[in-house]
Amino acid sequence: MNVVDLSPAGSGRMAIALAVFGVLAILVWQTMEPGKFRSLAWILLGFFAFRVILGRLGSR
Repeated sequence: MNVVDLSPAGSGRMAIALAVFGVLAILVWQTMEPGKFRSLAWILLGFFAFRVILGRLGSR
């Protein structure tokens, strides 16, 4: 039986967070008109995804 590690330093949490950011990026792409606000939304999602990755690398 495989159990996903959802502890603060677990890789399961990072995978879930990155998957959520990916779904949000797809929703932004599908629902917003091209322009400044869509670009801003993608920049913010990328920033938060980058922070998740940096947090994972820092917890090693």
